Amino acid sequence: MNGHVIKRSGFWRIVLEFGDQAALRCPVCRRRFWSEDGQAPACPEAHGAPEEVVARRQEMLPAKYTTKKAASTALHDDLRDRERGTWVAPVDLTLAEYLKERWLAALGAEELAPSTLIVYRLDVSRIVPLIGAVPLQKLTRNDVAVMGARLASDVSKRTKRPLAPATRRATLISLQHALDDAVKAGLLEANPAAGVKRPKVRRPEMHTWSGAELSTFLRATRGDRLGSLWHLLALTGLRRGEALGLHWSDVDFEHGRLALQRQRVMMGNEAAERQTKTGKPRSVSLDAATTAVLQRQSQQQLDDADEWKAAWVGDGHVFTRENGEPWVPNAITRYFDQVVRTVDVPHIRLHDCRHTWATLALRAGVHPKVVQERLGHANIAITMDTYSHVMPDMQESAAELVAALVDLSDDDEK
Repeated sequence: MNGHVIKRSGFWRIVLEFGDQAALRCPVCRRRFWSEDGQAPACPEAHGAPEEVVARRQEMLPAKYTTKKAASTALHDDLRDRERGTWVAPVDLTLAEYLKERWLAALGAEELAPSTLIVYRLDVSRIVPLIGAVPLQKLTRNDVAVMGARLASDVSKRTKRPLAPATRRATLISLQHALDDAVKAGLLEANPAAGVKRPKVRRPEMHTWSGAELSTFLRATRGDRLGSLWHLLALTGLRRGEALGLHWSDVDFEHGRLALQRQRVMMGNEAAERQTKTGKPRSVSLDAATTAVLQRQSQQQLDDADEWKAAWVGDGHVFTRENGEPWVPNAITRYFDQVVRTVDVPHIRLHDCRHTWATLALRAGVHPKVVQERLGHANIAITMDTYSHVMPDMQESAAELVAALVDLSDDDEK
């Protein structure tokens, strides 16, 4: 293959030469259709059947250049890329058009969690105002880096504060994911977002209660409407959404077990239910005290239904408002924060109840594999990494336990 440049209507254009190729030609209008196009002649039927011919094939590329030198350079680059196999067909598509009309539309056809799609749409809404007007195939690494820097001055519509480093990092990751898909689709030769520096995100500092502090909190909140929820979270290590997604049909009182099959999560400003975080159901055993707490919760709900009568809207959820309506997850987090401040214990987040259970379990000698299964982590490496702060204590205990099994005393000392 070769080519040349030619001036047309005041602009320099590139003409590619493909040599002689098999084609179909209309016997009347003489229009040619190249066999590799895979298209039938778009001519009136009256023109008759197309003729098979061999003809010289040329193609004028759509790009226009103001100087012959620029056109010649572009021709050289085009031929080089085709020879290397890295050539990408030009498309008239901005980044915004690609993200909105192609990438998000394609994601909608995949089996992604609705909340995941919402996050991607939100990330796209941050990207488009900053670099959405840039043609997709002209997007550079510098464009992406500048966008990342500008995100630091963006303000969250929800919090009215500058975007957190974690949010900015997630937005850059979403853009890289989208451009990876563009490379796979043949729209880009390489991903301009690859290698762009992302904000560092510090893992939130983990705060946990001791066994005594947890006892103080649970005793103080035992009579509260949500006391049973706090107890379940603290004594099982469940995620907030897993507890709120429980139905009574998931509770086996006879054997003291929970079947975790779904979670109740926030999707934008609305609550919705979806599969568990790992996509797999799991079973969690209950201690006798926690089973009794759930039995009291069941009786409380029956009393509520009797009081509300026809206005009761319960649909089987374990934890509900007085009228049977399932709780909104964010409301539960706010209530916990308020309650903790009324009890004489260190302030922790609701999710730290999960960390508290895991920390107490590991220090009590529960095998990390069992802890992983209870927590629903995808693999044990996540558990070990998350709770690495407990490992030194466990190593000391292991050293003493093993040493105690080895008798090194002299016979006359026995």
